[in-house]
Amino acid sequence: MHGTLTHNYVISLTTAEKRRQHIENEFGKQNIPFSFFDAVTPSNIEEVAKKLNIILDRSPKALLSDTEIGCALSHIFLWHFMLENQLDYINIFEDDIHLGENAKELLEIDYLPGDTDVLKLEANGRIFGGEPSKVKCNREIIPLTFKQSGAAGYTLTPKGAKYLLSKVQNKQLTLPADDILFVTFLNQKDYNVVQLLPGICVQDFIINPNPFESSLSAGRAQVSHNQIKSSPLEKIKKEWIRVKRRFFGKPVPFK
Repeated sequence: MHGTLTHNYVISLTTAEKRRQHIENEFGKQNIPFSFFDAVTPSNIEEVAKKLNIILDRSPKALLSDTEIGCALSHIFLWHFMLENQLDYINIFEDDIHLGENAKELLEIDYLPGDTDVLKLEANGRIFGGEPSKVKCNREIIPLTFKQSGAAGYTLTPKGAKYLLSKVQNKQLTLPADDILFVTFLNQKDYNVVQLLPGICVQDFIINPNPFESSLSAGRAQVSHNQIKSSPLEKIKKEWIRVKRRFFGKPVPFK
């Protein structure tokens, strides 16, 4: 962690010089204060997991690679950090995002309903139904009701941090960060997630024909061999979710 206490944190490997320069430019354009959080790596996942009371599966058949574990722990660490430092909210980003218009104003989340757990900031996936509410800078927020991928930009409230930490602490970590945030617990009635429309950040690979190289791809390829075989019904459900994500609903725009 570098810099003074702020509401904006960007998860980044200490060695990712190109990405860090990109982030400094993006946030600098709008004079948005932020701090880098040095991403958890395979070399310190055991230490961080112990601090956070997270149980790891390091067996050859583990469902997450060490890189994915490091990514998830980086997010979880910041949830814990927010509560520990009594921040009233935290904006968490990954280091390949581009920021849209009015980002500085919209990252001051005085427009969120009091029962909100998570505000998804990024333009990724599609929106299904839900009643939008107008907020500032000609944007809307809408309840997120269908499973989404991506955790490259979101706001977490203390209520949300407490809820998510209760779901992962003292348990074995088997889910990547975006599944914890936007898939597994999404439609539980005590967990309230909303999407900002249009989104104010987008990952580089979505808009750039020559995106930054992913640090997760190798780890995901390694873990794919370890996945438990799905039943025919589970395969059908996964395919339906994939098709629904691709062809139905309204795409989340970026502005």
